[in-house]
Amino acid sequence: MRAYAEEGLSIVEVLPDPPNKFYNIIDKGWFVILPLIVIVLFFHKYLPDSVAIFISIFLVVYIFLYLLYVQIGNLFRSENIAYNIIGKIHFYNDFVEIMNMRIDFSELRSIEITSYDYEGRRSSSNTLYNPIYSLGINNFLIVYFKDGTVDKYQFKLLNEIHMFYFRKELIHYYKLGLIRELNLHDILGNHSFESKSDFRKHNPKYNNYPS
Repeated sequence: MRAYAEEGLSIVEVLPDPPNKFYNIIDKGWFVILPLIVIVLFFHKYLPDSVAIFISIFLVVYIFLYLLYVQIGNLFRSENIAYNIIGKIHFYNDFVEIMNMRIDFSELRSIEITSYDYEGRRSSSNTLYNPIYSLGINNFLIVYFKDGTVDKYQFKLLNEIHMFYFRKELIHYYKLGLIRELNLHDILGNHSFESKSDFRKHNPKYNNYPS
C-alpha cells in the first residue's frame, strides 16, 4: 500500500475481542480438547459406549477442522487482531505532533522508535500455529519528556519503507540529540559498519543546540 509523508503515521488501539471469533475459538480449543483426550485414553473403560463414541467423533472433527481451517488457513491469513486508528503522528522540523497535540523540542528529552513491523510482513516462523501475515501494528513510539513523563504510542506501518518517508526529519532529530544513533540506524536499516561510518561522516550532530 502506498504511503505519503504528509499523512503521518496512524496510531492504533488494540481491541480486546478478535475480529474472527470462530477462528479464535478453534485456535484456543486445545485447552478443552487436551483434557478430553486424557479422559478418553485413561478412563475409556469407565465411560458409557455412547459417551466414548461421542467424544471420539468430536475429537476427530475438531482436529480435522483445526488442521484445515486454522493451520492451513494461516498460510493465507493476517493476524486475528482487531484495532482502531485513534490518531496520527506527524514529524516536523520544529516540533512533533501527536494526536493533534503539538510537542515542542524544548519539552523533549528524547524519543525512541521501534519500527520493524509492517502490513503484509511474512512471519519468520516455520510453524503454522499463527497467521503468516502481519497487520503491521507492532511498532511503538516512546516519548521522554524533560519533566519525567513518558508516553508510549503504538502505530501502523503500511509497507517496508514507510519510515523512509520521514528520513529527513528523523536525521534532523538525531542531529539535535533527540534520537540515539543506534535507534536511528535500526529505523533506517543501516546495519553494516560501512553504512554507519558513512552516515556519521555526512551527518554530524549540531553543536549549538541547547540540552
